[in-house]
Amino acid sequence: RVLTYNIHHGEDVNGKLDLGQIAAVIKAAKPDLVALQEVDSMTRRTGRVDQLKELAAMTGMYYFFGKNMDYDGGGYGVGILSKKPILRSFVTRLPHFPKSEPRVAATIECALKKGKRVLFTSIHLDYVGDPAERILQAKKLQEVLAVTGWPSILAGDFNAQPDETTMKDIVFRSYRETDPTGLAHTFPSGLPEVKIDYVLVSKGHPWKLKRYEVIKEKQASDHRPVLSVIQLK
Repeated sequence: RVLTYNIHHGEDVNGKLDLGQIAAVIKAAKPDLVALQEVDSMTRRTGRVDQLKELAAMTGMYYFFGKNMDYDGGGYGVGILSKKPILRSFVTRLPHFPKSEPRVAATIECALKKGKRVLFTSIHLDYVGDPAERILQAKKLQEVLAVTGWPSILAGDFNAQPDETTMKDIVFRSYRETDPTGLAHTFPSGLPEVKIDYVLVSKGHPWKLKRYEVIKEKQASDHRPVLSVIQLK
């Protein structure tokens, strides 16, 4: 059970900071793996709270933080929650233009049943209209993950719709959708108009999709969470 969720640093659509809302959404989905984006760590704007550590405590999961950059006295980046112990973890620093926000992808390795292992990556690509930077970031990530040859899951906020070059010409070459329609809208949370949040699985491995859902959660963040239930045969 894989969940991806851009949590908007814990700030809901009414401007209220409330990690409890986010934790409740996560717990209700009963995920094994969670990819989180827009996570604060010890920043002034969110009260010097280590948000990922707090969410891990509230959900009873292991965690790994990938810091994009220093921000407001702390850090800001992407995170992972895992029901299973994290065997190893690493950060991939993604290319960015001089005036753009630095980005990383966070990856963990965890064990499945019958001795199988999987890589799980949380990602948040650049948001500007010109896709040039997203394209470079997607290419870099593909290079890093392709060399392992391992089954892998890529989840997060790609800031790109399915027909953008970033997705159709780069990401979808190595990963396939778990959204059976390929068109399920995820943003904004109130009335979603675009699909920019994905759970993807590596091609060349025997994945089976059992369920896909854009969860109808409108308040806790400006994105809706996405849940995919998948099986590695």
